[in-house]
Amino acid sequence: MDSRERCRVAMSGGRPDCVPVIPQICHPHAIRVLGLDFRKTIIDALGDPSLVNRLQVECARKYGADGVRVWMHADPVTDLQDDGQNVWQIDSKTRERIGRVDFQGGGWVIPIEEKPGIKTEEDIERLLPVTAAGELLKTEKFRAMKKIVSEAKKDLFIITSPGAMSFEYATFVRGKQQALLDIADRPDFVKKILSRATEISIENAFAMVESGIDAFMLGETFGGVIGPKQFKEFCLPYFKKFVEAIKPTGVLIYLHVCGNSTQLFELMADSGVDCIEPLDPLGGVIVSDAKKRVGNRVALMGGVNTVKLAHGSLNDVVEDIRRCLSEGAPGGGYLLACGDMLPTETSPEKVHAMVRMAHDWVY
Repeated sequence: MDSRERCRVAMSGGRPDCVPVIPQICHPHAIRVLGLDFRKTIIDALGDPSLVNRLQVECARKYGADGVRVWMHADPVTDLQDDGQNVWQIDSKTRERIGRVDFQGGGWVIPIEEKPGIKTEEDIERLLPVTAAGELLKTEKFRAMKKIVSEAKKDLFIITSPGAMSFEYATFVRGKQQALLDIADRPDFVKKILSRATEISIENAFAMVESGIDAFMLGETFGGVIGPKQFKEFCLPYFKKFVEAIKPTGVLIYLHVCGNSTQLFELMADSGVDCIEPLDPLGGVIVSDAKKRVGNRVALMGGVNTVKLAHGSLNDVVEDIRRCLSEGAPGGGYLLACGDMLPTETSPEKVHAMVRMAHDWVY
């Protein structure tokens, strides 16, 4: 089997020739591994977002991984000010600092202040238009997506996100604190925002299908925070709507819920996705528990402890990989991956161990 077939079989719940590996590479880690100037390349990627995908694909190939995530290009960030310690994003009109470049985390810009962008129902109509897939395919962002997918899928299983559509999206347009208040004070308003976000994501996905994507990642950062009741109300309906629209295309779909997703396994499976992840042990998730409860309904991906990847010994990581494989792989339907994004400081030998041990697994 090649990597794409291996991932497709496993994510569909089957037994491939060996366990596939998708390490959840992000571009800060790729920059380290590829030996580039870290600070300079982070800044370069803000100005040229296509660089992010190129770095992640190159790093995945260097490791011999089976799959990689690529992203729709963000808008370039060009108004930056380097004071020697921090790099700030500057408002082009007021020249005030509006964000700080995060060199310790994801390499993006962290806003100095969260300001609600959507305040009224009229704002939803005015600021969140739905663009049809056919029109999206004419844009530079989607042409660039098609180009990187076409090149990368020669030997890699390609994953992307169609955009946020559940409670997480409300935090983007309302701010995290305000969104948490809104689900109690203005639940219908939140649901209208999420319905529109889902419509946008579905059109994005149809365009991405035309680009040749293998799988979609749906994400909910706050699932473990808001709990089962709110997840069922402010996440599940929108995931279901997306899955119902996209499943007929044949592209696989998996659901990423950060942190403590243990209480959500059954609800995550109810969404209709093919696979759930990242099974973060730092959130108390146990791979064998997920396998027992929903392994007959969805495939599983993830589980490797990111603290051990970042700061543990090679032996620590090897033992953790062995745990994940022994709990998740029997019977098929398992992909080895980190419990969240691969830490920037992870040494290459640990990722090579993930690839080697997974590919050596025999059913």
